[in-house]
Amino acid sequence: MTAAQEAAPLRLELPAVADSVPEARSAAVAFARAAGASERALADVALAVSEAATNVVLHAYRDRADAGTLTLEAQLREALLEIVVTDAGGGLEPRTDSPGLGMGLALMAAVATSLQIDHDGTHTRVHVTFDLSERGERLGDAPAGEPPADMTA
Repeated sequence: MTAAQEAAPLRLELPAVADSVPEARSAAVAFARAAGASERALADVALAVSEAATNVVLHAYRDRADAGTLTLEAQLREALLEIVVTDAGGGLEPRTDSPGLGMGLALMAAVATSLQIDHDGTHTRVHVTFDLSERGERLGDAPAGEPPADMTA
């Protein structure tokens, strides 16, 4: 068992502001690096966390005066790195005035082993999993004609 597998899970609570996106990304990448992630996996983690955190900043609290919070959690279960980005905003709703390109979820799905989004009426959680084993499969890596690995969203 590696030191990263023995390490406590990561939990970081930040204000949902633009300056928190690089902080969340750096923390997730450092956790993944300590877990022995490859350079490709580190880049995938960085992209997915950036997209999830940016979604919180841009969309979760748009109808509130305060910034709200963004919570990042990461843990390693054997060779699976599980990352959850949580907010207490309004949930997933269509936005005609979106400042983004609308590609964040697709990008996360393309680099992750699995992606799941849930909203319990209070919190929205984006669960992104990365297989750090040598065979590490991503959703976008399915052979032609075969469906990608698990994706629920």
